[in-house]
Amino acid sequence: MNPVKAFCSALALMMVLSGAANPSGPAPRSPGSIKQGSQVFSDAPFLDLVRKYTVDGGARVDYAAWKDSPRDLAELDRHIALIASLSPKNHPEMFPDKASRRSYWINTYNALVLQSVLELWPLDSVRDVKISFSSRVVPGKGFFYDRKVVVGGQETNLYKLEKEVLASQKDPRLHFALNCASESCPVLRPWEWTDAQLDEAAREFVNKPENVSVENEKMVLSSIFKWYKKDFPEDLNGYLQQYADAALSQQLQQAKDQGYRTQYRSYDWSLNVEESQDPPHVDQP
Repeated sequence: MNPVKAFCSALALMMVLSGAANPSGPAPRSPGSIKQGSQVFSDAPFLDLVRKYTVDGGARVDYAAWKDSPRDLAELDRHIALIASLSPKNHPEMFPDKASRRSYWINTYNALVLQSVLELWPLDSVRDVKISFSSRVVPGKGFFYDRKVVVGGQETNLYKLEKEVLASQKDPRLHFALNCASESCPVLRPWEWTDAQLDEAAREFVNKPENVSVENEKMVLSSIFKWYKKDFPEDLNGYLQQYADAALSQQLQQAKDQGYRTQYRSYDWSLNVEESQDPPHVDQP
């Protein structure tokens, strides 16, 4: 890490341990807080921002209103500074169990995606970001590969971070929690991601016809199930039936019994922006 990043990381750590990261003092205990001795990591301020700026149950984000609030942008920046300095890797004592680590990784990925969109706003799609020469011909590379983020003192990018999160948790349900700021993504939620919440997210995702349906003697699925096939059980149909409502479960069983082939829907990479606040089209430099 270069000296500037090292200094910023150390400063952010001192702020969170002293309570200075929040002008009103240390964050209170909440479902989004992990405490170990006198050390506190809290994503409660970030979750409050998600509650404030998400609409339609988390399906969309009012980026324009968020961008117009210097106070809330600064609040997000403070949280991003904590992420840059603290993680279960470099401060395991602050994340004593699997649940706290899982909550950190999911909400950290979602927070960094949100910050990236807000920095690049106005934006039509995350696939439109042009940073490197290759990102001009590879949609999405600029946003997910070329933009650098810092997590727990380590520089990475959103693509590598997602892979690390999925590999460390080994839980297919995370695919229903990680949000990539696009229409076809799972909805954005202000949760601590308990097992019950992950199950709820899985049920909601699976029971949306645009994600899982049986049509014209085909099982039609979100492309997520194709791209991350190795993360799901070999019996994907049976896995989906765990979360499907009765009618869909019956249809999936019929598809399995009849040997229907699988078809994947095209992914809608349009930004998950609140409809009344559609951004003007902007070509990225």
